[in-house]
Amino acid sequence: MGFSVLMSVYAKEKPEYLAECLQSLALQTLQANEVILVEDGPISSALASVIDSFRKSLNIVSVRLLQNVGLAGALNAGLKSCTHELVARMDTDDVAMPKRFEKQVAQFSANPNVGVLGAYAQDFDDKASLGSIRIMPITHQAIFDNLFSCPFIHPSVMYKKDLILSIGGYDETLKRRQDYDLWFRCAKNNMKFGNIPEVLLKYRFTEETHSRQSKKVLWSQGVIGFKGVIALNQPAWKGVGAFFPLCRSFLPGKLEHLFYKLFKCFDPRQGSGKS
Repeated sequence: MGFSVLMSVYAKEKPEYLAECLQSLALQTLQANEVILVEDGPISSALASVIDSFRKSLNIVSVRLLQNVGLAGALNAGLKSCTHELVARMDTDDVAMPKRFEKQVAQFSANPNVGVLGAYAQDFDDKASLGSIRIMPITHQAIFDNLFSCPFIHPSVMYKKDLILSIGGYDETLKRRQDYDLWFRCAKNNMKFGNIPEVLLKYRFTEETHSRQSKKVLWSQGVIGFKGVIALNQPAWKGVGAFFPLCRSFLPGKLEHLFYKLFKCFDPRQGSGKS
């Protein structure tokens, strides 16, 4: 079963992170048929050099946009260029575990009704120190019930291209949290979900991660969650819960990061893997 990898890179990303990411794709036990790499506006010569060094071995197909349009627009452009039905998302600063694609493709083969399939991930920082494991719900119903808490790790996901395109792809009016919105729309259109209960991705997470999330972005995230919950006729408290990251953002930076770690044990995703 052939599949594509979908990625987007822009000028401010670090070449060393991109090289580590692409190297993890080269070490997969099941190689992708193609890597669709969208250049979201002009990129540096250092980034271009990294891409060229992997171009042949990974069959990288560059989709070059004249100007930066943002992640949603870049992913939509790349999605339309994917030539295979299965598409694996990947971010340029993360690292795929060697058997990620092998395990996900096997799951799609065994469960053809599934439309979106993610996995657990493990945090790691700029010093390559491993952090906590992000445990996600496994079954469709558990994922559906916890959509307000975004029970998918976007760069761990593999999905069916035609299903995503059939609902309009990523919402290009959203600057951030396009994936959060997408999962609600997938649910509204009766797509089946799943997560593999195994770490298949190393997810780069640092103290600076929170600093990139403005209160405006977090407010937008809460609105997306609240509207999504209402559209699915789920309990209203879940919509209110979507605003929790905004409330947390009022804490000082280091305290916010500590608060995030301390309250992970209360995250509704952590205990719902087998429900």
